Amino acid sequence: MQSTFKEEDWIIGASNDELLKAITQIQSHVSKESVENECYKSFLGKLDIETEKAIPSLSRRASLVRKRSKSRSSAIDRFVTLTNEQKCLILQAQYEDLKKESEQTRASFEETLDLQKAISEELKTRQEEILKNYNQFCKLVGRRNSSRGIQVVSAEKVLRFSDDYLKSLDTQSDKLRLKNSSIKSTLKKVEEQLRQKESGEVLGAVDFEQMKIDNTKCLAEIDEKNHNIQEMKITAARTLQILNGYKKKLGEALQEEKYIKEEQKQRREMQKRVESEVILAKQVELCCQKKLWLKNQRGSLNETT
Repeated sequence: MQSTFKEEDWIIGASNDELLKAITQIQSHVSKESVENECYKSFLGKLDIETEKAIPSLSRRASLVRKRSKSRSSAIDRFVTLTNEQKCLILQAQYEDLKKESEQTRASFEETLDLQKAISEELKTRQEEILKNYNQFCKLVGRRNSSRGIQVVSAEKVLRFSDDYLKSLDTQSDKLRLKNSSIKSTLKKVEEQLRQKESGEVLGAVDFEQMKIDNTKCLAEIDEKNHNIQEMKITAARTLQILNGYKKKLGEALQEEKYIKEEQKQRREMQKRVESEVILAKQVELCCQKKLWLKNQRGSLNETT
C-alpha cells in the first residue's frame, strides 16, 4: 500500500516530461515482455511428451503457467518464474523450430522455382517450335494471288506438310524414347554398381577381364612414358655437354678480350709517349733553326758595317 501511495504521489508531483519519459519506458518494456510472452506461448503450444521427458522441471513449470490465473498472488508469480537456463532452453527450441521452418520454406521455394523454370523453358521451346512450323507452313503452302489479294492454298501441299510434320514428330518421339531407355539402362547400371559397392559383392569374371585389359593398357602407357623419359635424359645430357663446351669457349674468348684490351692500353700509352717526344723534338728543332737564323743575321750585319 505504501508503494502505491508513493507512486501516486510521484505521479501527482511529476512533470509532463517525466511522465512522457516514464510512459515511453513502460511501453518499451511492455513490448519486450509481449514478445517474450509470445515466444513462451508458442513454445507451450508446441510442447510435446519428449520435451516433458527431457525437461521435467520445465514441463511442471509450464503446466503451472497454463493453470495460472490473473488473480494469483505475487508469491505464486515468483514461484513460477523461469530461470535463465530454462529461458535459454526455450529460446533454443524456438530457434531450432524457426530454423527448420525456414529450411522447409527454402526447399519448397527452390522446388517451386525449378518447376517454374522447367515450365518456362518448355513453353519457350514449344513457342519456338510452333513459330518454326508456322514459317515452314507459310513458305511451303501459302501464296498470294497478286490480282485479287486472296491467299490460295494447295491441298496437296497441305497434306504433304501435315505428313512431313507427323513423320518428324514420330522420329522425334522415337529419339526421345531411345534416349529415355538408354538413360534408364545407365541408371540401372549405376544403381547396381552402388548396390554392389554398398553390399561388398565379389566382382564377376567380366569385370576382372576388363580390369586386366585396363591394367595392360596402363602398363603399356607407363613403358612408353619411361622410354620418353630416357630419351629426354639422353637429350639433356647432350645439351649439357654442348653447353659446357660453349661455356669453355666463352671463357677463352673473355680471356682473349682481356688480353687484347690490356695490349691496346699499353699501345695507347706508348703512342702518347711517342707523340710527346715528337713534339719535344720539333720544339728543339725550331729552337735550333731560330738560333741559326739569328746567327746568320748577325753575320750579315757585321759584314755590312
